[in-house]
Amino acid sequence: MYAAILFAVFSVLDPGLLARGETDARAFAGLQLVDDSVLAGVGLAFGRRRFPGSWSALGLVPVRGRWVGIALVGGIGAAAAAWAASVALGRWGLTAPVQPVETVLDAARDWSDVLFVFLTVTVPVPLAEEVFFRGFAYRLLRARWGPTTAIGLTAVGFALMHGVEPAAWLPVVPVGLVFALLAEGSGSLGAPILAHSVVNALAVLAQ
Repeated sequence: MYAAILFAVFSVLDPGLLARGETDARAFAGLQLVDDSVLAGVGLAFGRRRFPGSWSALGLVPVRGRWVGIALVGGIGAAAAAWAASVALGRWGLTAPVQPVETVLDAARDWSDVLFVFLTVTVPVPLAEEVFFRGFAYRLLRARWGPTTAIGLTAVGFALMHGVEPAAWLPVVPVGLVFALLAEGSGSLGAPILAHSVVNALAVLAQ
């Protein structure tokens, strides 16, 4: 559903805008916002249908105080695990393809371009992806097969969204595991969203 809607939306957009999205920070931010809106919308629509009348069942509740600190530490740990996995895969000759964010950052003209990218990947991206993966998908799988299976499947699904090459998705698996564990432990999407923002922020700062 998400892919079909996104294809339909992008098919009516100016091809020039799509091309600029590969190198222009503002075009990238706009296209990413469209992508994230569709992903979050699908997650909320199907989640609302699965859990009628209950936003809290999707994790849309405030995060408790101590989980803020746990999420920050979890985000740093997840980023470190992804980096270590990438290094290990690189030693085996597996190199991840260049990500769109890297291309846009390489083409950045000034600090405002970098800020656009930074804000895009630390605010709408974590919100949308966590609503879909740890809000809708995780809780649906958890209700059917329990937390362990749900944690594993959503981590792999989340990782594969970042690319099908082993060096693209394998390093993201531990990140998805951390996010799912935070959602399970805290009962709120606030914790994985915060950790996700930390991971993405560190990825941008490392470029």
